[in-house]
Amino acid sequence: MRTVGKCLDHIRSMDGADAIEVVLVDNGSTDGTFAAMQEFCTANPTLWRAILETKPGNSAGRNTGVAASSGEVILFIDDDCYPDRGFASAWRTVFAQDPGLGFGSGRILPYDAQQSPLGCNTSTTTQILSSSTFVQRGFVQGSNMAFRRQCLTDAGMFDSRFGAGTPFAGEEWEVAVRASYAGWTGGYFPEPSVAHDHGRFDDEAFVRGHYYDIGAGAVYAKHLLTAHAPATVVEIARDIRRQIRKRAAVGPLFGGAVQYYSTMLRQARS
Repeated sequence: MRTVGKCLDHIRSMDGADAIEVVLVDNGSTDGTFAAMQEFCTANPTLWRAILETKPGNSAGRNTGVAASSGEVILFIDDDCYPDRGFASAWRTVFAQDPGLGFGSGRILPYDAQQSPLGCNTSTTTQILSSSTFVQRGFVQGSNMAFRRQCLTDAGMFDSRFGAGTPFAGEEWEVAVRASYAGWTGGYFPEPSVAHDHGRFDDEAFVRGHYYDIGAGAVYAKHLLTAHAPATVVEIARDIRRQIRKRAAVGPLFGGAVQYYSTMLRQARS
């Protein structure tokens, strides 16, 4: 609830907001967030709606939002992100320029310089990712991302075993990997921009980073069981090298993989 009001204000202030379909999904909050969303939607009941999704996890919320929407291109932000005025129009331009583009992530600026930079991407350089490529961890961020509807359909939607509210982070990255191997190109585009007010400082960011690493291990474990397992092995090796260069622990990656396989075995036996 700390950031929801400001997030909604920024959505309302976007260029052409009155003509943009807005679907707000409350993923089981108990702090008045859903009421604030409902109040926001009264200003434009034709195009704006609030939905309550009681199944925990970002993926469940995202899938519900996609099902309730009608647009060809779907933009995602989190409730602690403040889109700039040209956010929607910038994404519209990006997708109009390339009909083969299936997914992308935009610039994520820190809202407060005192907060951890974890999860931010301030690059001003466009990057294009070819299809059938293993998407690098962190390339797609749920704080500012967009998918073509057909791309999500081809990929199979978000996996409800991943995302905040579940044991494993990384739902946006995981579906992007599947989208790439479904034949869609991806990209990073600096023009669509948000400010990320996550409220985490260094100690909290360390804990969050540990959760992300466990999720990464689970994502790798899932894709080791696919036809692109060789590419997955290569990407795991690259990720381990990046972790070592940062002097970060690699144990959580392996722990996440073990936890993912253990979960699958329990489900298979039940």
